[in-house]
Parts: sequence; C-alpha cells; structure tokens
Amino acid sequence: QSCCKIKWGGNTMTTIFINASPNKEGMTSKWGAKVLEGIDYERIDLVDFHIAQLGQVKANDDFDAVMDRLAKANYVVIGTPIYWWDISGLLKTFIDRWTELFQIGLDSENAPLHQLPVLWIVQGAAPEEAIPGIERMLENISKRFVMDSQGILYQKKQISEANRQLKQMLVDKNK
Repeated sequence: QSCCKIKWGGNTMTTIFINASPNKEGMTSKWGAKVLEGIDYERIDLVDFHIAQLGQVKANDDFDAVMDRLAKANYVVIGTPIYWWDISGLLKTFIDRWTELFQIGLDSENAPLHQLPVLWIVQGAAPEEAIPGIERMLENISKRFVMDSQGILYQKKQISEANRQLKQMLVDKNK
C-alpha cells in the first residue's frame, strides 16, 4: 500500500494500519483493508519486524524503526486477532515496549502517540466472550498513552460504517 498524502491543517496526512496478526493475509488484514478501502495508507505487519520482549532488547531490535514510522502518522488503525481471549502476542509485545515512552513524557507533544487518533480492530471466533476484557485494556492503553481512541471494531457489520466515518473525518480535516 502507498502512504496517504492528504492535507491535514496544512500538513500531510499519514494513515497507518498495523497488522498484529502472524498471518499477513488473514482476517485481521482483510478487515483492516476493508476499513481503509478507498484511503491510501501504509501497512505495517508486525510479524516482519523483530521486536524483542521488554527487558530483552538486543542490537537487532526493530522497535524504534516501527515507532519512527508510527510517530509520523496522523491516524492509525491497529488490528489484532483474538488468541485465547486476548490480543495477539505480537501486539502485546509491541505495547509492552511502549513502556520505553515514559522517558519522553506521555503528555508531551513530542511523545509519538500524543493525541494520535487510533481505531482498534479486534477479530476472531466468538469475540463477545473476550471483548469486555480486551476493550477495557485497549481503552486504558489509549488513555495512558494520551491517544485519541476512535473505538474498538469487533463485528464484521461495523466495517462499512467505520470506513464511512473515517473517510468523512478525512474530508472534514481536509477542509
């Protein structure tokens, strides 16, 4: 996918989809593509990056490279499959590493996630069993890192409305 170049208050608008599924062509990826249909975006498949567990960082770690790309975004969609009533290990590890951002100051405009609009996609078999706990966790993460949560999409029927709202937001911001 190409990176989005939409005017946003005089700046360019960059939209990123982070796919936290180990299956790059799975349902999480498909849902992300449908939510972003008609919108140019950059796709980051976490499975393509070596992001070490918190406290286990070695020289070949890609966390900073992914965060550098995320820091340039004006909008992010983060998708994860549900594994054993929780988010994927790829996403959990990535979020755990956000702990390193505390050094910057989370409410600072220099913080890479500060006021970043985020839409979470959570998909899997029988998600309603897992959703309350995952929803609470993702909303708390959004608040803790001073992100602008756009909600959590976990039903296929929500996709077209999310796409419509995102396109409208982009049009409104472009005015």
